[in-house]
Amino acid sequence: MSNQSYQLEDLDLQSAQERIRELEEKLAWERKLLRTIIDNLPTAIYAKDTEGRKILANRVDLENQGLTDESQVLGKTDFDFYPRHIAEQFFRDDSIVLKQGKAIIDREELMAEQNGRERWLRTSKLPIIAEDGKILGLVGFGQDISLEKQLEKENAEAAARIKEQEEMVEEMIADLEQIPEKIGQLVNSITYIARQTKMLSINATIEAARLGDLGRGFEVVAEEVGQLSDRSSEAATQVKEAIAEVETLVGTILEVWRTRTQVRP
Repeated sequence: MSNQSYQLEDLDLQSAQERIRELEEKLAWERKLLRTIIDNLPTAIYAKDTEGRKILANRVDLENQGLTDESQVLGKTDFDFYPRHIAEQFFRDDSIVLKQGKAIIDREELMAEQNGRERWLRTSKLPIIAEDGKILGLVGFGQDISLEKQLEKENAEAAARIKEQEEMVEEMIADLEQIPEKIGQLVNSITYIARQTKMLSINATIEAARLGDLGRGFEVVAEEVGQLSDRSSEAATQVKEAIAEVETLVGTILEVWRTRTQVRP
């Protein structure tokens, strides 16, 4: 082989090595760029192999597990970090993706229960599929929705309290509706007693006139009983007027309440 042939081979080898170096630098740059992006997104991002072992975890995913370094999770499963009942739910979802190749979109997952507080993620999991159709693993995305779930819980509790209060108010209004009728019955009784008392006063006056001086006591009694009858009649009239005002007030309250319940969403 001539020197020229050796030189050409050396040039081809050198060119190939330079090309490989360029590709390695480009690959390293793309990996660095991708890593910078996923580590600075506010969403948890991770990847798992077909056995459910972590092969990638960004900063948010590590924070969700109370960790700081990716090396702490690589090669491990959710059973190494979460209570069993939570890890089992994660595993069931992973199996759907890894075994069936089906994506899971926006699944709400209970991530942790600490000090009576719950942490929730809205998770999507997608299969990583090779060109030949083989499933290589999965990539997951998780958004913390703990505040949203807490607000939902508080709103539900508030709605339950409002409903309970409304039921109490409705019972009170029902009782209030009956008050005028009950008072009216009482007034009728007072009016009846006043009439009977008036008749008694009249009879006593007649008896006093018939007996003359001997009926002086009947006359005093007749006068007192007559005054009592008059006062009872006046009181009954005042109560009737008060009842009319109460009925108007109750009617207004009922109208406002029913209007409010009709327009309530």
